[in-house]
This record gives sequence, structure tokens and C-alpha cells, in this order.
Amino acid sequence: MTPEEIDTCWEDPNSWKQYVYYCKADPRVIVPRRLKWMGWTLNFARPSAVPVLLGMIALLILPATVVRANGGEAIANLATVVLSIAVVCLLSAYLSSSKRWSH
Repeated sequence: MTPEEIDTCWEDPNSWKQYVYYCKADPRVIVPRRLKWMGWTLNFARPSAVPVLLGMIALLILPATVVRANGGEAIANLATVVLSIAVVCLLSAYLSSSKRWSH
């Protein structure tokens, strides 16, 4: 698909059920929300949406849990949480780009 075709899928109101994105034609698992400044959401038409969601939750929780379990101080725990959030945001921005999926 071209970036324009992907954007057309994303803009189609029929691809949105309230705030849930569901479009089989869109190859992306992570897409921008309808209001792009609000971040990203998942394309629940993709079979990998639930594993991606669980992976991102693990990416947010596990590092801080490991730091806390190993006796890390509050500042180390906070730094780990901030870094985990930054990684998830950067990964989401990269994976949601329509230009990345053009062939």
C-alpha cells in the first residue's frame, strides 16, 4: 500500500468504532489516534494487536520491577520508568508511520 492509501484507510470514519480503530486493509498494528496529539492506538483488526499490547505493558512494567526488586533507589526507579515510556513512545511513532509501510 502507498502512504496515501494507508492514510485514506485511517481517515475513513468506518474504520473507527468510537475510539477503537479496526481496519483490515491497514497493515499497521499501531496507528495515530483520531486526534493525533493524543498519541497512538492499536489496529484491532490485526492479529498481532493483543500481543503488541501485552509486550508494551511488559516493556513499561518489567524494567521498573527489576530495578525495584534489586534494591534500586527511587531515582533509579524513576529513571527506568521515564526511559521505558520514552522507548514505547518512540517505538509507537516509528511503527505508526504510513511512510514506513509503503512498498
